Amino acid sequence: MTKVLSPNFVVLLAALLLPLTDVIQPVNAAPLEDKVNASVSNQTNSFAAGISRENGVKMQLLERDWDDDASNVHPWIRLQQQINHAKRRMARIHDTEEPTDEELTEAMEQRRSWMANVLQERSEHMKLVFHQPRVKREVVAEDLGNTPLPRGKRFGKPKASDEESSIKLDARGNGYSKVEAKAANEYSVTSASDVSSKNTAGLSIEANDVGYFVDVKIDGSSFKMLVDSGSSDTWVTGSSCNNCGGSNRKKLDKSSVNSKNSNYKISYGTGNVKINKVSSKFEVAGLSLEDYTFGLASKMTEQFGGQNVPFDGLLGLGGKGISVTKSPTFLGALKQNNKIQHQIVGYRLGRAADGKSNNRGQITFGAVDDSQIDGSLSQLDNQSEDGYWMVNLDKVEVSGKSVGGGGKAVLDTGTSLIIAPKHTADAIHDAIPGAKSDGQGGYTLPCTTNKRLTFTFSGHSFKMDSRDLLFSPKDSNDLTGTCVSAVSTGSPMGNADWLLGAAFLKNVYFATNADSNKVGLGHLK
Repeated sequence: MTKVLSPNFVVLLAALLLPLTDVIQPVNAAPLEDKVNASVSNQTNSFAAGISRENGVKMQLLERDWDDDASNVHPWIRLQQQINHAKRRMARIHDTEEPTDEELTEAMEQRRSWMANVLQERSEHMKLVFHQPRVKREVVAEDLGNTPLPRGKRFGKPKASDEESSIKLDARGNGYSKVEAKAANEYSVTSASDVSSKNTAGLSIEANDVGYFVDVKIDGSSFKMLVDSGSSDTWVTGSSCNNCGGSNRKKLDKSSVNSKNSNYKISYGTGNVKINKVSSKFEVAGLSLEDYTFGLASKMTEQFGGQNVPFDGLLGLGGKGISVTKSPTFLGALKQNNKIQHQIVGYRLGRAADGKSNNRGQITFGAVDDSQIDGSLSQLDNQSEDGYWMVNLDKVEVSGKSVGGGGKAVLDTGTSLIIAPKHTADAIHDAIPGAKSDGQGGYTLPCTTNKRLTFTFSGHSFKMDSRDLLFSPKDSNDLTGTCVSAVSTGSPMGNADWLLGAAFLKNVYFATNADSNKVGLGHLK
């Protein structure tokens, strides 16, 4: 996020890549390193904490899907929010003119109009009232430094799953996960599991993998912070912030911090946050800064202030070049204070479909967790000089069939979808039986598809679980019917640029090194 490129919808953030052919062994450069000296513990305490099938959507869902409740936002609206976010993000990455709020609003209205027309064709008796959706936010990617990515020590074995485990990425084709559908319908949180590696914390999952957050302590109090590799500013909701979240929103009292008397407005997609710079003791994953400067939010749009938004703030983990406040980044401050040797972050994003007892999501600061990686970590040169995480994309395959690709891909933990050039997005769905374009940048496909995407970056290939092709079912009562695709396209992106969010990243171990300007990708164990 150039200015803090980020959030704009209620369904936000998230996923990217998988298996590889060749791997690059760490070189004699600065390690991503600092091996994390994990002390494996046996403790397992939780981290904390209608219409017919052919018509695709049920009346009940549609009637409630544009109210103020995040859980009621319709899949098509969520999709458009994701596309809007991608448009603004890509504009910032390429330093081109951003779409205005009016243009993004018009795109949303066109989507509503399209939905109304489609439904009218199917039922003359159906009356729909479209309300303004509550959108959340999104995010973007960042840059690294030029040192190889070192390895961390062993982490401890995860608990066995008692639900729909998917650690092994076999082609499935059983339909949309019941566990994930429930998480989406209830807009619930899958709590983080315990971790035992040093400098590592578990990641909780928002709804159906739309966002990931970590527990942070500020002045001794715990806050849930969205982890965002695509922005660099950190902020938390202040106690004086009105209409900023529901009763579960944790707010920080200004009496607990030192004011810097500096005000900023940070824009994320179509949402924004007004903050005051403050400082206080700040702790994540056992790493503590006695006087870290961050933002205290005094005002925010509904994208961040919705009643059901499950986190309290945002932890910006991008490069300093895209910081709005120009304060030291969290990673930069950790290194300056000798808490870590290298500005490295290692991510493993969980999947709600794997079940509550098998959320293996985690984040490691200053190193990568070797125990999460099958084989060696592939190291890729970062192609961005502005603070984003961007790699060369060689090709894309659908179940072994090449469908094109090429260009550069931004890897972003703060985005949910995969945004592709139109010609390649079309080719991907042409290779999936039953897939169709909606004519507005989105696609549908059978929820039972077993097709898998493979992305190859600079000779290293990574596969996606077929379930991650499914963004959401059109009808929550029909999980084997039609689903909204997790692959979309955005018109202003051109033909050579990709945005790989959580849909892909759930399938790989993702690491960034701001010192060496490297991106690391590894196969998951």
